[in-house]
Amino acid sequence: MNCDIIRDLMPGYIDGILSKAGSCAVKEHLEDCGECGQIFIEMKEDMADKSTLDERAVLDGFKKIRSRTRHLKAAAALGGILLAALIIGVFLKVYVVGRMLEQSAVMTSGFQYDEQSDTLTIKGYITYAGERISRVTWKENPSTGDRIDLFVYAAETLPFEKDKKDFSITIPNMKGKVVYIVGSDYDQWKIYDWQHAHIELMRELEQEIYERVDPGWNEEKVLLSPVQGLHIVDGMEGIMYSVTFFEGDDAGYQKLGYTIIMYGEMEDADFYIWISLEEPRQIRLYEYETGTYREVP
Repeated sequence: MNCDIIRDLMPGYIDGILSKAGSCAVKEHLEDCGECGQIFIEMKEDMADKSTLDERAVLDGFKKIRSRTRHLKAAAALGGILLAALIIGVFLKVYVVGRMLEQSAVMTSGFQYDEQSDTLTIKGYITYAGERISRVTWKENPSTGDRIDLFVYAAETLPFEKDKKDFSITIPNMKGKVVYIVGSDYDQWKIYDWQHAHIELMRELEQEIYERVDPGWNEEKVLLSPVQGLHIVDGMEGIMYSVTFFEGDDAGYQKLGYTIIMYGEMEDADFYIWISLEEPRQIRLYEYETGTYREVP
């Protein structure tokens, strides 16, 4: 065989795919032909390098595929976690935590005030069908410490659950305070007022003020209006009253329940009147100009 044929057969010889006769022919030629022998060595090295590059390319390809597979698995796992978290969050929101009800959906059925502990127990219920009470909470209104805001939450009822419509909650330190059911900043309803619940006591306080501050006052011409909450003076709990004077025969006021209708010429006094709750009752006049209290005998 001439050199050209041998060189054409060299790749098959290197890869070991020639027949036995072909391999022997190439081998014998290489032993006799130094030029073809040198070409054989160079070709063998080139094919080895190419094989290495091909192997590396294949390996790199496998690495990329494995890396992308890991990323896809991680993304799928993360997506599954997020989807599960979303489903759980929606479930908890709808069936466990619930939503805050508007005040019109909450009804009260009773109040019990404990004079010894100053706690108030409120009982009530909700009117929505298909929903149950999930929780009832309360907190002091940030604008005034004399007001308690009550929040009622309702959740959807699961098939195996009962509709829990009633609630009972006990609030401590309720002396002198009021309670509102709150659905939002503009959706609220006053359900309890300590002063209204102690109307006989309030009348006793007002009567003592009329008698001791100025026996000449005509109750039809002098209106005492209690200020919400308790007021501490000299370490004593008491109620503060504003005073309005009515002038003339056509001036006066009428009380319709807890609503006061005023008519005619009137003038607010430049002082407040404070009276202690405990007996013997102390009375103080708080004067605007000086900002001081003056004791009433």
